[in-house]
Amino acid sequence: MSRKGRVWFLELKYFILFPRMPKALLIHATEKFLVVAEQPLSVFPVLGVITVASLFPENWEITIVDEAIEQIDLARKADLVGISTLTLNASRAYDLADHFRNKGMPVLMGGMHPSALPEQSLRHADAVVVGEAEGIFDRVLLDLGKGRMKGIYKSEELPDITKVPHARFDLLHPKHRRFIHSIQATRGCPHDCDFCSVTPFFGHRYRPRPVEDVVHDLRASLEQASSRTVFFVDDNIGGNPRYAKEVFRALIPLKIKWGSFASVAFTRDRELLDLAVQSGCIELFIGFESISQENLDASHKSWVRVDRMKEDIKIFHDSGIIVEGAFIFGHENDRKDIFRRTVDFVQTAGIQVPVFGILTPYPATRVRTKLSNEGRLLPESSDWRLYDGSHVLFRPAHMSPEELEEGFLWAKKYCSAPRSIFRRMFRAPRTNRLTALGLNFSMYFGRMKQIRERWPRSKGRLLRPGTW
Repeated sequence: MSRKGRVWFLELKYFILFPRMPKALLIHATEKFLVVAEQPLSVFPVLGVITVASLFPENWEITIVDEAIEQIDLARKADLVGISTLTLNASRAYDLADHFRNKGMPVLMGGMHPSALPEQSLRHADAVVVGEAEGIFDRVLLDLGKGRMKGIYKSEELPDITKVPHARFDLLHPKHRRFIHSIQATRGCPHDCDFCSVTPFFGHRYRPRPVEDVVHDLRASLEQASSRTVFFVDDNIGGNPRYAKEVFRALIPLKIKWGSFASVAFTRDRELLDLAVQSGCIELFIGFESISQENLDASHKSWVRVDRMKEDIKIFHDSGIIVEGAFIFGHENDRKDIFRRTVDFVQTAGIQVPVFGILTPYPATRVRTKLSNEGRLLPESSDWRLYDGSHVLFRPAHMSPEELEEGFLWAKKYCSAPRSIFRRMFRAPRTNRLTALGLNFSMYFGRMKQIRERWPRSKGRLLRPGTW
């Protein structure tokens, strides 16, 4: 049966099962008081729920609520309540699921956290979609119509994203379209980092969308607002260089400014880098993770070489690309000097926007399995509200949990100080300097608030590691 014929057949089935216009309420659950310190002032459009929205037949009335920007009406009624959540917001998602389920509405959960812990999520929902919804969602809706939607739904294979419908950008709240657009060109990553929670969800291979579909989605999003700033949510925008070059060439006529996640391998291909800049790339989030090669090797990220980091950063800088560099504290080989050495590296290399985090044992990751088997997870590790990358949830190998927290907060405070920001700016090129300053100061107040709350004056001054 052709795709067109299959769609007609399914819509006929849905019409029989749902003779009136059914209503779906899709929620991106967010705990309002859990504000991540690195969250910019502008809110990213939620691609997950508007992608799921595209899988419904046309006769469904769909409402999308992103709790990051609007309050949900708890009195709302729907034929299906879908809730997507990350681990950090899982407790809020469970509360919402319990609320709507107690009112007699069928609840479906999905997203990163429910996919990692489907059995736990089933205590609060009628059914859970594990992994990507495409390829399994037709069955979910058919079972719902027959009153038997329950249990775990998981596709036997990763969906072919060349056939994925276009996301429903028209359902986004106007606030989502004010400053920035979110687009996805690829899914999956062939790397296998111990601490990564994304690869178990999207798989270990790159799956590119047709370039024309990416451009279509981008145009559809751009039509909704005057902003020309875009963030590609791909795990590694340059992971497939040949495909990425095609995408970048197609972006050039659109005259946008964009950023994304990438790896240092981006610097190995001059044509890729040049096309990225020509297409409007101004910022890349690079996961350096550690300045210890031992840590990188142990985390299965040995393709990142410490002895090449400064050279890679310079190549990005010479191209005018802002480097948002991520570093994680708490690796197995980290000792107390790691904080000072990392800060010194960040400042001398001129990384415009450093982002620090604490190693976090997310569900379904190898690092969590290892720490659990060794009995090193702390009691706090059962509180999902602490999974924001800034809490110590395990016993480190070479320092106390308190020392890990203090060192992390000290590094964040030092690099967030205006004098430190300006010193880094003068070690980086002038190109896009104002944007880099804007990124730093858009996160400044959130970072300072977090530090004050976590290290009040009653605990004394944050000491430079090495003076302990």
